[in-house]
Amino acid sequence: MQILGNIFNAVIFVSAIGSIFTVISLFVNHVLRCNLPLWFSLCGMIFFVVPFLSPDVFLISPEIQDWINGFRIASFLWACGCSVLIVHDVIRLMLAKRAIRRYQICNNERLNSIYTKCAAATTLKNVPTLYCGTLDNPICVTGVICSVIIMNERIIEQLTDNELSAVFFHELTHVKRKHALLERLYDYVCIINWMNPLSWIAKRNFSLHCETDCDFHTIKILRGKITETAYASAIIRLLEYSTVRAAKPGNGIGALDFLLTKRRIKRITARTSKIKDGLTAFMLAVLLVLMLVFSMRFSRELFYPYPAYNTGIEYSAGYNE
Repeated sequence: MQILGNIFNAVIFVSAIGSIFTVISLFVNHVLRCNLPLWFSLCGMIFFVVPFLSPDVFLISPEIQDWINGFRIASFLWACGCSVLIVHDVIRLMLAKRAIRRYQICNNERLNSIYTKCAAATTLKNVPTLYCGTLDNPICVTGVICSVIIMNERIIEQLTDNELSAVFFHELTHVKRKHALLERLYDYVCIINWMNPLSWIAKRNFSLHCETDCDFHTIKILRGKITETAYASAIIRLLEYSTVRAAKPGNGIGALDFLLTKRRIKRITARTSKIKDGLTAFMLAVLLVLMLVFSMRFSRELFYPYPAYNTGIEYSAGYNE
């Protein structure tokens, strides 16, 4: 229980630091309207799991502390919650693999021809297999080690050749940029910090940044082949086909999905400025350094010894008395 209490104490620390970073990033992103690069969101994930400590403190105290007893119930509940979520995640993964086995490899000549050309242009060593499924999502990437792309053929085949190229390039860029792996890692970060709602909000925001990062690099690949407006149009058409279903009239696009898509479209069609991007990167780097400094200073109040400041004045005053 002593070790579990110390681990839970460390989790509380990283959860607090990660929460502060999340609030700052949400403010910069949604209030100041700054486009955050993916590396900045990755730093948020790191803050939620790695404690950045002052060099003169110890994460695990070498001594037995009486205050750890107060963490017994809380740390036990935290460990139980982590166990339940891990079991749930494993079951969900097994069901997903079982569902993929029931899908068929795409045999549509038109779709396969366009997909092969797109895959060759991305220079991927291991090209994901293209499957046809019955997902509500028109197309998605699944799998971390052996990625596959699953599409709803009925929806996808309604797109034009240029729109199909844009969609396939987008999904292949997800694979190339390892977004599925990063989001998978964030799942386990959220499991560790399951008691903190800000960690789940941060993961949702990270998924959006993965999409915008994918949009940015896809447009770079397609530059000269398709315009930003045409790329945005392909996203809108795909969204239109995937949300209007006669069999499921109640499954329209939600307000949140609409706002997220609107934000993506604005970023795709907006003009970029190297000066503005440079200033934004500098500001984010300064915020990152300040967070590291704050984390190290804050750790001196929470970890062994408690606190780790020079308390010679206080001790000498007490001695004189």
